[in-house]
Amino acid sequence: MQKQLSRLDYFTLKVLIGLFEFKNGSIVAEKLNSTQPKISRALSNMREVIHDELFIRKQYGLQPNAMASRLYPLAKAIIAAYDEMAQVANRQPLQQKVLHIAAPEHMSSFILDAIEQVNQDLGISRTVDIHPWADNVEQYIAQGKIDYAFGTRTRQQENVQISTLAEVKYWFLAVKKNHPILKNEITMEAIFNHKLVLTNNGPIADLNDLFELCAQKVNQKPEVSLMTSSLFMAFEKVVNSNDICLASTIFPYFIGEKRDDIELVDITGFYNKNIKIMHEWKVPLHSLQYHDSHEQEFTDALTQVMTTNLAEYQACYENTQLQ
Repeated sequence: MQKQLSRLDYFTLKVLIGLFEFKNGSIVAEKLNSTQPKISRALSNMREVIHDELFIRKQYGLQPNAMASRLYPLAKAIIAAYDEMAQVANRQPLQQKVLHIAAPEHMSSFILDAIEQVNQDLGISRTVDIHPWADNVEQYIAQGKIDYAFGTRTRQQENVQISTLAEVKYWFLAVKKNHPILKNEITMEAIFNHKLVLTNNGPIADLNDLFELCAQKVNQKPEVSLMTSSLFMAFEKVVNSNDICLASTIFPYFIGEKRDDIELVDITGFYNKNIKIMHEWKVPLHSLQYHDSHEQEFTDALTQVMTTNLAEYQACYENTQLQ
């Protein structure tokens, strides 16, 4: 048996790990810079050596069986030892890792700063590749195309972990200077008398459901002119029209305060009184999503830094309101 096990070389063990984590041969081939036929040959080799099927083909990919689950942590340990030996032998750092990140445009610099802080704290180096925010970001994480996603509303997805950082505490109304809605008290009726520009930091369906509920409350029909994950695009829309933008999180404040063509109104009190109390609407949460195979030390450190920085962002805003 030991002679047979020698056939499980570095590449074959990497295939075992990849198939266990991503359950898809084409994704593993892409990650290993290989081809699907080569991945299939490696799997056949493993099955011959172990005398076990290891992975069962299902409708949505390969499902690891009990034997694969037992071998997976052993393979991870062997590969880690291989990599450490290579690092010592070469006397140089391992290839710099690239982190693929998804975040709404106006929230991307926040997670970039947090990653840089973690890099410094851990004495490591990570290159960051920012991807456009997508409604199905959880699927991209499960497929290994995205490493981390930072948003405010999440869906459950197999192999995707969610770290809650903080509740979304603030809501803002953004309009052009001297907009008519600012002349009187802001009400639900007044909001729905204008076309809406919505910024989505999570599933679009959730945002649509929210404003449908709000519109029903005042017997009106919402008209949305633009829905975007780019706050910058949303601001450009409102300064050139009578549309109004509703945006959550603290981040719109730090962008809006730098512009002289936008009126940014804190409507958190209005939100808490009229929207948050709706039992169908779940309060949005700042969340970090990632694949459950990620290195825990880096992920724990990133979660802690982002949680701390969010609290500082909110405290900074609150201090400005007291002045």
